[in-house]
Amino acid sequence: MSHRTFPRLRLFAIPVIAASFALSCAGPNKLAQQSEKAYGQGDLEKAYQKAARALRKDPENQRARTAMSRAAERIMEERMAEIRGLASLDTVAAAKRSLNLDSFRKELVEYRVILAADSSFDRDEATIRHGAAGIEYRRALDGLDGGYPKRAYDELLLVRVLEPGYRDVGRRIEQAYDEAPPRVALLPFANQTDLSTLSKGFADRVYTELERRTGAPEFRFTDLAPRERVYDAVPVAILERIDRREAARFGRELGVDRVIVGRFYGMRSSANSGDFTQTIFRKTVDKDEKGATRERYIEHTIDILTHDREISVGFEYQVLGVDEGVVVGAFSGTMKASAHAVFTSSPVEGDCDDYCLVPPDMKRSDPDRAKRIETDWGDRCGGWKLTELLERARREKGRSAYGSRYEDASTSGEDGRAFFPGELPSEAELAKLAFGQVWEPLLRTLRDLDRCEPPEIPALRP
Repeated sequence: MSHRTFPRLRLFAIPVIAASFALSCAGPNKLAQQSEKAYGQGDLEKAYQKAARALRKDPENQRARTAMSRAAERIMEERMAEIRGLASLDTVAAAKRSLNLDSFRKELVEYRVILAADSSFDRDEATIRHGAAGIEYRRALDGLDGGYPKRAYDELLLVRVLEPGYRDVGRRIEQAYDEAPPRVALLPFANQTDLSTLSKGFADRVYTELERRTGAPEFRFTDLAPRERVYDAVPVAILERIDRREAARFGRELGVDRVIVGRFYGMRSSANSGDFTQTIFRKTVDKDEKGATRERYIEHTIDILTHDREISVGFEYQVLGVDEGVVVGAFSGTMKASAHAVFTSSPVEGDCDDYCLVPPDMKRSDPDRAKRIETDWGDRCGGWKLTELLERARREKGRSAYGSRYEDASTSGEDGRAFFPGELPSEAELAKLAFGQVWEPLLRTLRDLDRCEPPEIPALRP
């Protein structure tokens, strides 16, 4: 592009931007005018929205209110005609469409737009809603009789919206919910390993996660029994030998519909250590022969110690119906966790921020070598930066053991390993980091059961 044409383009952009800004900041009267124009062109929705924007900016703008009233009247006429036409084909669909009309009416009231009453449509609408309520009510009763309480529950909720006092809809809603097997108790898993944290410690963590999540919209019929009631009713000592029938009995005593039982078994653990020497560079600032300030990077080496630990624990769980101890959901898998600890005991002088893996001149002159050094560091030390490792080594040189308070001191590598500065977490602490591998599939199982009707549940049996 030449130097002559560039200024013209730049100057041309200014009025374009200014015009766009002016359009976005149109005042109430301008918006009311745009609404009138859209109405004249037959674009009722645009006319309505332009007038609504004008009233949000100036609630007292009479021109905008008049424009909105005119557009709303036409929109209402079209929607009433649509509902009446739909009613001859599908009463329930017409009733649902009329419910959407309620939101439109409410919005008009908020804008202080009052449309003329239409008693004829009011009667038709009431008839449509009453008819739809009757249809949905009968469907719900059929669902209850056929063992589909969750579908019936939704249908009865719609009945209550369409006609709040329709027959005994309130009692039927309670009946449908009660028949939807929503109450669940999680028994602490049997622990057939040497890790004590896998019994009550795991149960505490899972209860916390499930309590937080089962209140979400996707868990409409799942009600988790309080953990205190479960712990009081089921001694952990008996879980090693509990069978389905006894677990179902505990469930009935707890007043739930389903119990979750499971076990941990077959723990395997391995650990190893290593070390490597890492070249680093320290930035120094001094004077050259002519007295000018110069910046140099002096090569040093540090020794880095590494420790690795991996554990794997088998787990399985079953969701049992309390009537006969029938399995309605199950899952098995292996919980795995690995950790990699790095530490340097090599002392460094001065400010840790003065040290780096790759000096600036190497990045410029040999970027491939610089990239290899940084990649190798990441493979060995995860997300820990050199300065962070040096600072922690200096600050925590007396630290000789991992504590749960260091959990937030870890970073994660691409392979899922947790990287820690200093000592490794114990097998028990490492297992805690992998609890999510158990409660996440358990959550999916409960979500699937929450969506299934009782007659559909046998399809989930293993």
